[in-house]
Amino acid sequence: MTKAPDGMQGVVYTASRLVAAAGATFSPGALAMSGGSVLLAGPKAEVLRAAPAYFPRVEYPGAAIVPGLVNAHVHLQIPRFADPAGNPLPIPRPFVDWILRVIAWKRGADPASFAGNFNAGVDEALSFGTTAVGEIAGPDLSAYGGCSLRARIYAEGIGFAPQAAGDVLAAVTDAIRRLEETAASNPLVLPGVSPHTLFTVGETLLRSLADLAVAKGLPSCVHLAESSPEMAFLTDGGGEIATRLYPAVGKDVSWFRGLRRTIPEYLREVGLLREGLLLVHNVHLSLPEIDALHAGGARFVLCPRSNAAHGNGAPDVTHFVDAKIPFALGTDSLGSVPDLSLWSEARAVRERYKGRKKDAALCRELFQAATEHGAAVLGLPGGILAPGAPADFAVVDDPGSDKDRFFRDLVEKTDRANVRLTVVAGQSAYGGAA
Repeated sequence: MTKAPDGMQGVVYTASRLVAAAGATFSPGALAMSGGSVLLAGPKAEVLRAAPAYFPRVEYPGAAIVPGLVNAHVHLQIPRFADPAGNPLPIPRPFVDWILRVIAWKRGADPASFAGNFNAGVDEALSFGTTAVGEIAGPDLSAYGGCSLRARIYAEGIGFAPQAAGDVLAAVTDAIRRLEETAASNPLVLPGVSPHTLFTVGETLLRSLADLAVAKGLPSCVHLAESSPEMAFLTDGGGEIATRLYPAVGKDVSWFRGLRRTIPEYLREVGLLREGLLLVHNVHLSLPEIDALHAGGARFVLCPRSNAAHGNGAPDVTHFVDAKIPFALGTDSLGSVPDLSLWSEARAVRERYKGRKKDAALCRELFQAATEHGAAVLGLPGGILAPGAPADFAVVDDPGSDKDRFFRDLVEKTDRANVRLTVVAGQSAYGGAA
C-alpha cells in the first residue's frame, strides 16, 4: 500500500467523480490542496490546468472524492461493552438499565483505558470516511491532545439538585479551560458546553451552564427527548427515572414535580434556546415543539440506530425532511451501536422516512446531513470541498450512477470496505492506496 503524499506541500487528487457538495458534482473531477486547505476543486481538466505543475498527481479511477463525513454526536471514550471473556454484551432495552450500565462502567473502568478507547474509536471513524465529530467529553480530557479528527468537544455537566450546581459548574469551567489549552496546540479541536439532559441537569445548573456558554461564546449540546422514562419524569417527576435511576445512585429527587411548561418554553427561560444550541435524539418531541425549537435557533442531530437499540422509538424523520428542517446525523457510542458508520445511520434514516419525496432526492439530502449540515450544527469548518475549505475528504468507490441516482446508490452501497482514503486537514489519516 502506498502512502498518500503530504497535502501540506501540495497535491492533486483526481477521480472518476468529485462531489464538492450535495449540489455540485463533477465527472471526472479533481481536487488540489496545499497547507491543509482546498486550493482548487472542480472538473478534472480545469483543476489540472490551474494547479501548480510541481504538485504530485494521485489518481483514483473508479472512485469518488467526497467531503469527509461529520458524525455530529458520539462518545468515543465509551467502548463496546463485553463480558470478562470478551463476548459482546447485549444492549439493555430498558433505557434506565442502559444508563446504570454506563454509570457502572465509568466508576469501575481503568482510567488508563479511556484514551485507548478514544484512539480506537478515532481509527474506526476514519475507516468509514468520517473526518469530524461532535464528541461528548469523556473522563480523560488529556486523550484529546493528539486527536486526528476535527472535533467539537463538549465538556459535560451533570447535577440535578440545586446544591450540586456550584461544584459542577466549577468542574465544567475547568474542563473548558483544559480543552481551550488543547485547542491552542491542536487546531482540529474546539470546545463546547454540554448540559447532559433535562433529567440529569436541574434548573439551577442549567441556567449556570447556559450563562457560561454565552460568556465563553461557545455552543451547547443537550441530549433531549430520547426516551419515554425521560418524558414521564419531565412531565410530573415520576416514572423509572425517579423510582429506579436516582435511588440506584443514592439521590433523592422526590421534590421535583416536572417542568410545568413546554420544553421550548423551559429552554428559552433558562437561556439555552438560541443559535448554537444542538439537540440530540429528539425522539419524543411533538411537531409543534420541533418547530418552536427550530424557530428559536436550535439545531438537531438524529441517531436512529441508537434509539432503536434501546427501544426508545424513532425521531419523526418525515417531519424533519418535509418541513425542510436541517438535521445532522450521529451514531452515538459504540456501547449503543455496532459500529461508527454514518453510512448505516443514513440508511436507518432513509428507512424511517414515510413522505412523498423521491428516494434518490432523499438520499441526496441525507448525504448533505452527513456532511455539510453536520459541520454547520457543530460550528466547524468543512462539510464541502471548495477553495479555502479544509482539505477534509474521503475517497470511496464510485457506484457509477448519474444525478440523484448517484446519491441513492452512494448511500445504499457504501460502507467501510468501500473507503479507500480519508484525509483530515490535508493529512492522510486512513488508507492511501490508489
